[in-house]
Amino acid sequence: MNVHAQNPRRAAPVVRLSAMRGALPPIAINGRFLTQNPSGVQRFASEAITAIDALLDTDGYRSFRGRIEILAPAKARDFPLKHIPLRRCGMSGGYLWEQVEFPLHARGRLLLNLCMLGPVAVRRQVVVVHDATVKALPDNFSWRFRTAYGVLVPLLCRRAARAVTVSEFSRREIGALYRVNTDSMPVCSEGGDHITAVPADDSVIERLGLTGRKFMVSVGANSSNKNVEVLVEAFYRAKLDNTMLVLTGKRDPAVFGKLKEFHSDAVMNTGHVNDGELRALYEHALALVFPSRYEGFGLPPIEAMSCGCPVIVSDQPALVEVGGDATLRCGMDDVAGLAQLMRDVDGQPELRAKLADAGRARAKLFTWAATARRLLDYCVEVG
Repeated sequence: MNVHAQNPRRAAPVVRLSAMRGALPPIAINGRFLTQNPSGVQRFASEAITAIDALLDTDGYRSFRGRIEILAPAKARDFPLKHIPLRRCGMSGGYLWEQVEFPLHARGRLLLNLCMLGPVAVRRQVVVVHDATVKALPDNFSWRFRTAYGVLVPLLCRRAARAVTVSEFSRREIGALYRVNTDSMPVCSEGGDHITAVPADDSVIERLGLTGRKFMVSVGANSSNKNVEVLVEAFYRAKLDNTMLVLTGKRDPAVFGKLKEFHSDAVMNTGHVNDGELRALYEHALALVFPSRYEGFGLPPIEAMSCGCPVIVSDQPALVEVGGDATLRCGMDDVAGLAQLMRDVDGQPELRAKLADAGRARAKLFTWAATARRLLDYCVEVG
């Protein structure tokens, strides 16, 4: 295993802010995510906006103060920031608010949409299209969700002034599955440093009965693309003495449909855990095991690497792209191979230490500050 991190794909060149001092656009951020259950894209939005807010304290971005506002439906949860205010507006919610009321209340401003969708009637906007999972794995989603995304995503990719994605793999998939030209679509990676910004809540170890026990963790077991069936089968085949498998993630049947539950003396479903609890799990686990079938980026491996947790992933292209040589990997359907990697990590402390060092180095390449800078640069470019 080569443990030296490789640079991820660089973002497309953008306009320098110093050259645009007189043309900074007023920006309205789509805050519909504040009415949704937190998951991957909502995490991206909250962390990116928090990092943008912090950037406004730096010399290069002070000019944006007073020019950025989050607009959200009336039922949006609070999202307190230092420089970026939240304004609730409109009378509806969901798709209707996003397509009609959001652009109405944001008129005259550049729109920044961070969670896949935005108003299709507006051209002056930046939209982050995270992946093509709905097209690649349609059976994972409800028919309403499939229909909405199948119609809106390709329209946005064609009409928005700038469509952005989070990995080179996603750029290719969006082009192929939504049949849109993504040649000029830039890549804006996610960050993993949010997980080390909160203190580890070690009480979760006692609460879950893990004190003094070895365990491996898998995060986000809330959709079938996480490949939980293969993960559990491989875990049982590995026959690890006194080692548990901990599955985290709250399942949302309205989006993902019904999924099989796994629970035994050796396999635990925790449901949702907060960031402090998740950090503690990463820091105490032998490894994160994440044999996903499909990811646009794959945030849990970067989170785990930030915490020094060894990582085992499938050879899914986005996970390979993001993890580089800092992870162990095998085929996504290779139960025997995954079981062997689990045995290797379980029984070799020196391998765990090597992976931990490589992971920390790799994770430093992915920060939310870098994500925020790129997003603001794209906004300036669109103007």
